[in-house]
Amino acid sequence: MNNLKNWVKLIALALAVLIPFGAIACVAAIAPPVYGQTFLGELSPKFDRLNEINEPKIIVVGGSSVAFGLDSQLLAQHVGMPVVNFGLYATLGTKIMMDLSKANVNAGDIVVLAPEMDAQTLSLYFNAEAALQGMESDWSMLRYIPTENYSDLAGGVYEYITAKIRYLRNGLIDPAGVYNRDSFNEYGDIVYPRPHNTMLLGYDPTKMIELTPALFDQEFIDYVNEYTAYCQRQGATVYFSFPPMNAGAVPLSNTEESLFDFYCYLYENLSCKVIGNVNDYIIEENYFYDSNFHLNDSGVILRTSLLAHDINRARGIPTQICIEVPEAPERPVSEEILAETDALFASHFTYVEYGGGYAISGVSEEGKKLAALTVPGSYEGKAVLAIEKNAFSGCENLTKITINKNIVQLMDGAFADCPKLAKIYVIRDSAEGLGVGDGAFEGAANGVRMVLTTQESFESFVADYFWSQYGEYMILEQM
Repeated sequence: MNNLKNWVKLIALALAVLIPFGAIACVAAIAPPVYGQTFLGELSPKFDRLNEINEPKIIVVGGSSVAFGLDSQLLAQHVGMPVVNFGLYATLGTKIMMDLSKANVNAGDIVVLAPEMDAQTLSLYFNAEAALQGMESDWSMLRYIPTENYSDLAGGVYEYITAKIRYLRNGLIDPAGVYNRDSFNEYGDIVYPRPHNTMLLGYDPTKMIELTPALFDQEFIDYVNEYTAYCQRQGATVYFSFPPMNAGAVPLSNTEESLFDFYCYLYENLSCKVIGNVNDYIIEENYFYDSNFHLNDSGVILRTSLLAHDINRARGIPTQICIEVPEAPERPVSEEILAETDALFASHFTYVEYGGGYAISGVSEEGKKLAALTVPGSYEGKAVLAIEKNAFSGCENLTKITINKNIVQLMDGAFADCPKLAKIYVIRDSAEGLGVGDGAFEGAANGVRMVLTTQESFESFVADYFWSQYGEYMILEQM
């Protein structure tokens, strides 16, 4: 009897995996790709470039800090080997990029692992829906996904298919700005113009970078070592490098001593060689663009120069790297933001200073009596720029919040502890310029929805690099 039960469970598990994969095959066969113009749409061209180069090459594996932080032609010129920029998006996870890179790792290749210093990217995190979106233009990538992720993929099929049907009905996604497939060149580098740092404070305060061994999941360390062994069997060499890190986001608790201990941890636990000095990759904030890991045009040259030097030194090549690195560009003050000074609803809130203006820190007793609140544009002559964690806490009557385009940062947990909140109206043309962390809706009421009021805005948010993780919360409600 027990054997029979076990067989029933096995058959049920097999069906749970095979039926969704059959659904993938059907959708792939009859429906065109809908994510081809999104940021994830670049996964297929990157995979193609990886497979097209059969001579010894440099493969740089990571997340968006690689996509935003490499000039492949310039690196190839100074290391004497073609370069594959195989970094795309932290939401995919580092694991899938390592797995897919196995499609063409050969003798003489050098693989540089350079994930962001973040707990998610330094784990075996795997986002099935993002993976399916990225692979939809080339389902051959499925063969390189290990069996341990099959159940994850099966679990993501429903969301993927229902979203795809919705987009096929309403129109394909073609996001504006940098987070579009057209932002990449043929080498997989982002070439969308990024002249300076666009972050109000110069760094993102929701994504501080604490460099400690605790960042690394032990399973991830083990997986990297297994990956290194695989590459070595193919005759390739693996190096571990540091990503560019915004100095403004690295707390003072990261002392010279603690950074040395951090380096020693990597040296002792990774079987591949760790190249470069971690201090060199903690870079002045004006070299960054819109996140603590995304470089602007000048920053790309700096990081490429650092990596070329580190690779050649690791190979025992004494060649001096002569790359002229531009000075860090000044960060302009946004007069447009400061001009958004609508103080009509200012008395409904409390404030703390933030970035030359104010952030909403709470709601006044008068405001807590209301069912609808609108975040003001200014307070005491200065722009209101952000919403702090728990800002609406204790608003028992609140059902609706309206946020206008003056807000440039939402802190994690901003909408916690307001049990009746149903709709958050975000009035802006695109997601660009509105910073958000990974816990924007922590503690929010069940069923809360983020309302976008134009088709353009909705498409921008659902496809945005930072906001796409909240797609399930978003609805379009045109005014």
